[in-house]
Amino acid sequence: MLERLLSRWRGVALTLITVVATVWLSMTGGLSLYIHPRYFVFTSIMAVIGGILAIAAIAATPSRDEHEHDHEHEHDHGHDHDHSHESDALGTSTARRNNRRPRLGARQRIAVVASTTVTLIVVVTAFVALIIAPPVTLSSAAVENRSLNANAQTVDSPIDEGETLRGRDTSSFTVKDWAAMLRQGDGEQQVLGERAKLVGFVTVDPDAPDAFILARFVVNCCAIDAAPVGVAVHQPGWQANYPVDTWVEVDGAFVTNPSASSAERVALMPTTVTAIDQPSDPYVY
Repeated sequence: MLERLLSRWRGVALTLITVVATVWLSMTGGLSLYIHPRYFVFTSIMAVIGGILAIAAIAATPSRDEHEHDHEHEHDHGHDHDHSHESDALGTSTARRNNRRPRLGARQRIAVVASTTVTLIVVVTAFVALIIAPPVTLSSAAVENRSLNANAQTVDSPIDEGETLRGRDTSSFTVKDWAAMLRQGDGEQQVLGERAKLVGFVTVDPDAPDAFILARFVVNCCAIDAAPVGVAVHQPGWQANYPVDTWVEVDGAFVTNPSASSAERVALMPTTVTAIDQPSDPYVY
């Protein structure tokens, strides 16, 4: 009985913690670190519904004494039906209730303590992870575990196939747009000579020590399915000034990559590279 109650309360506690964290992130804007903005309203509504259901579950959970009282009442009713006129019915029922109370053995006590400890650890860990710890964005560690630009060809390009980039206003283009352009037909030839001012975080180009990858994550649904995209930036000695995961703004022009060993045939030759704070919305969509 006690183990079942602990298991149930653990589920309710975790639900409430998740609900509070979701509502808090929604109010502070931190929800954008985990899901696409188009799901903000839906997620917030579902979190509120989940909180209401969790509170209802708390209200509907019977206490141990109530459970035992109901069980004993049913048992006593059946037993006393044939002895309804006995004067010692109340005393007999009380004695029987006291004798029937379970006495936990050593193994049961150990099991209860272990279950309680696990419940506390799980709840406290969830509380720290979801409420106390600040939300974090995906970083270069995630880039290493996911193929860079693997989905760049499926990302919507800022121009249609067959159109030319010459003369177009590219000031609003992000890392995602340029990465998509570089993998679209004759995109590499179109991009050469174009200027760009881009924001992203620094990650390693595994094939070219004189260049780094300026990367962003493209989110379609949530951070779990986020795909890294990036463009190469030719900057010998970048390691001394821009550690991995540093957010930077790069202003420059696209050229044939001077690093012949790099898998990226076109690179951004920077005029300036400036370290900046992480944007409030670090992902692109």
